[in-house]
Amino acid sequence: MKPVWLASAGVLGPGLPDWSAARDLFLGRSRPADAPDPEPAPALLPANERRRASGPARWALTVGSEALAAAGAQTEDPALVFSTCGGDGMITHQICEALAAQPPQMSPTRFHNSVHNAPAGYWSIFARSRAPSTTLCGYECSFAVGLLEAAAQVVAEQRPVMLVVYDLPYPEPMRALWPVARPFAAALLLAPGPAGNIAARLAIELAAGAVERAWPEALPRDLADNPAAQALNVLALAARGAGGSARLQYFGASHMAIRIGA
Repeated sequence: MKPVWLASAGVLGPGLPDWSAARDLFLGRSRPADAPDPEPAPALLPANERRRASGPARWALTVGSEALAAAGAQTEDPALVFSTCGGDGMITHQICEALAAQPPQMSPTRFHNSVHNAPAGYWSIFARSRAPSTTLCGYECSFAVGLLEAAAQVVAEQRPVMLVVYDLPYPEPMRALWPVARPFAAALLLAPGPAGNIAARLAIELAAGAVERAWPEALPRDLADNPAAQALNVLALAARGAGGSARLQYFGASHMAIRIGA
């Protein structure tokens, strides 16, 4: 595949309130800190909609808005790819509780938030975006799957595409089946040429051979089991600006190789 360019990014996680904080961590200017889970309140949403919006929608809109603002792009400009392994576990839990009640009672708000592409719908409505939107799930490989889809669209359409990845912990008892400890979201604005405040060149290809799931020592260990946080492997290299490569777990006996440079 032809290379694409990482123009800008948005980041949100415990101790990582934005891209600036994440970059300082990547560059050794700060150390991982024990911090509570953020409670994002995206400016795109009116106050009454913030109360109704699901957790994944609030996280996705927050990082997406940061990435676009950093690149000086309008919210309606790029095509969109959303990718998540876990979707919205809290809504699923609440629906199961409601269906088990006597009599069963289903909230219309919870029902429309339960679909896998609900965060993409919130973005399209409140960002007034009519751009193409794709929502994916690739289990543990969800970041790599989303990155491949977004990069392919950039190359094919020669237009900017924003990838938004997010995964939030499940409540009990479902957490026992998918034990993600802490929430994380990131947005990567990709472009067909050098652009934005990062302007890092990404060469992406699939290669034979499985790889172990990598996790840089400088990053918070409690994010290592979050599939969306695999984005930090790429963002850390891009922040350093000295080039490098990352290998991400992919399906079966294969992996994604990413070469990063200016």
